[in-house]
Amino acid sequence: MPLQVGASGGILVGWNGSLLHGQIIHNTSFAVTIKFSSTHNAECWSLTAVYGPCQGPQRDEFVNWLNALHIEEEENWMFIGDFNFYRSVEDRNRPGCHKQPGLLEIPLKGRRFTWSNMQDDPLLEQLDWCFTSTNWTEDYLNTLMLPLAKPISDHIPLTVQIGTKIPKSQIFRFENYWTEHPDFLEIVESTWNTTVRANNSASKIMAKFKLLRRVLKKWSKSISRLNNLLKECNETYLG
Repeated sequence: MPLQVGASGGILVGWNGSLLHGQIIHNTSFAVTIKFSSTHNAECWSLTAVYGPCQGPQRDEFVNWLNALHIEEEENWMFIGDFNFYRSVEDRNRPGCHKQPGLLEIPLKGRRFTWSNMQDDPLLEQLDWCFTSTNWTEDYLNTLMLPLAKPISDHIPLTVQIGTKIPKSQIFRFENYWTEHPDFLEIVESTWNTTVRANNSASKIMAKFKLLRRVLKKWSKSISRLNNLLKECNETYLG
């Protein structure tokens, strides 16, 4: 989409043709909608890239267009870009009005605001959003919006990660029966005495704990609790 005023207002959408087939199905002065289909499994979904007008008749046209959208129940559709409005007073560091589109928000992780007026006493707002249809959150459970480093622009660059599965957390579980194994104390001692690189005492302790956790997880796979139980039963029976 061409620039609206000076160096602002443009929308550029690119994709990898070896992974996705894309077709522009809607194009206005404030949004571009593309229908994508996967070359791998033929899954289809829509993406609307947005640059919302700040004021004037185009602003009203944009809001009316957004509110009038009709999305089929089973359709996967994502809206992303600079909407130039915020949804609640929490999305701004000063009071003001707000609007709220009827879509599901993909929350921004790690930051509250995405725009600054770059003044000494800055006005901060979240103007950049990612919204999806209801069905999207069911088919793509692990969809995240994350901030990137801010180089020059008054907006924070953002990235959206899309996944179908929620990753399992790497939980470390200490088993009490490990302490009864004859090799346990030796492994703990040798691991704890290993030299680690750290800037201070706290970092050194954390590094040692992480190393010990990794070593114990690997070691635990080489032993069997069942074998230990059988050994204990045999010793009891023979005794």
